[in-house]
Amino acid sequence: GGGGGGGGGGGGKKDRRPTTIQLCIALDPPLPQPSAEKDLTDLHVKFQGQHQLARRLTEWMAECSRPSHCRNRKFEPIGRTLVKDYVLACRFVTPQAPPPDAYNQSEGFSREKQMLQLCRFVSLIPFLEDFHLEDTGGDDIDAEGLDIWCTSAEFVDIMAGDWEEHATLLCNFFLHLKHEAYLVFGSGIPEGDTVYVMTKEKVGDSVEVYFWNASRGKRYNAKDIHCTLKEVWYVVDQHNVWGNVQSTKSIPSTKFDLGDPKCWKSLFNDKFPQSSFPQMETVQDPVDWKLSQPREAYSEEVAKRIKLAVRNRLEHWRSREGKSLVGNEGATRKLNDVMRRMEQAAHQEAEFTEENLHAELETYLQPRSSTTGFNMTGFYVNRPFTDLEPILDEIYNADIHHAGPVVTDGSESDTQFAHTVYVRCFPRRILSVWICVACLSRKR
Repeated sequence: GGGGGGGGGGGGKKDRRPTTIQLCIALDPPLPQPSAEKDLTDLHVKFQGQHQLARRLTEWMAECSRPSHCRNRKFEPIGRTLVKDYVLACRFVTPQAPPPDAYNQSEGFSREKQMLQLCRFVSLIPFLEDFHLEDTGGDDIDAEGLDIWCTSAEFVDIMAGDWEEHATLLCNFFLHLKHEAYLVFGSGIPEGDTVYVMTKEKVGDSVEVYFWNASRGKRYNAKDIHCTLKEVWYVVDQHNVWGNVQSTKSIPSTKFDLGDPKCWKSLFNDKFPQSSFPQMETVQDPVDWKLSQPREAYSEEVAKRIKLAVRNRLEHWRSREGKSLVGNEGATRKLNDVMRRMEQAAHQEAEFTEENLHAELETYLQPRSSTTGFNMTGFYVNRPFTDLEPILDEIYNADIHHAGPVVTDGSESDTQFAHTVYVRCFPRRILSVWICVACLSRKR
């Protein structure tokens, strides 16, 4: 989600550098580090009937973990499916076609923008940690049993997933576009153990490496110090797995030439070709995108439901302080138009920046009958839709219902509110929800 405010007054040139916070937490006494030793014997149990693959995986994991600087890296390129089978990560990776309405397929539209559109589309599928899928409410929870890796069809049917499901779907979309793409397993901030998508772009004589956070809809250059991926353990494509044995943890310092045996240890090679191992076909099934499913009426229905809930909650919060909620319909219509254009910009369909947003609202607040002499403060949120309560909590925490001057002359019309909801519906009723709440307070 994103947040911003529309202001009535101009200011100096804004500093466009992102704000960062570094937080360090220490424990006294420190907790003992978990053992780095891996139980490799259970691979033969997990891969019943595939003892040759289990033996090769055991050798590869031991080889990758041998350097002292690699012993805390998790070289475990296996996933457990919904039917409780353990499969190699490669089998989740295969080209899969996106729904046509998720991205612009016209010839004049750049590949980069198509990829950005698909990344955003995948990020709109709600995020849900594995443990929510099988939480029975009991105390005896099998942590390993909850670590599920859904296929893309299951992911879309459930309409929720975590890092690996989002990354796998995006990676497979990129492969459908015939673009080189990999799954990257490692450690990130703030998520901890995570999965990203890696792509490579030829720029002149060099190759630029990018990491895509499919759950958040973000792309980072490998040289970007603000990249939220902080360490790479191993990389996967549909044919192989490469373990990172470089001593550096720093992403900008990591070399991504997967053919360099000093930096990367491959699971399959000339001595152990993938073709010599059985059961390596993909586990993916075609995704049913339900393209004939009505979407426009559904998006309008969701927008009305959210807008009514927001208004009722704003009235409730203000009534607790003895204040009423005075609406401004003109400003509400303007904000709805702005949110529609923000959605187009977010999906690479038009240009509309934060600067455009502020400039447009400042122009709108110039003398006119409905907003003469008012300042505007507010914020907006863009997010997937799962439930009303997270949206209402976010609005409450923004404290917008307290905005505006203290009324001393008994005129509550000195503080007016505008709130709008814009919803765009993609195939399978994947929603992009925009909520904007603003307070107009009369200048004094």
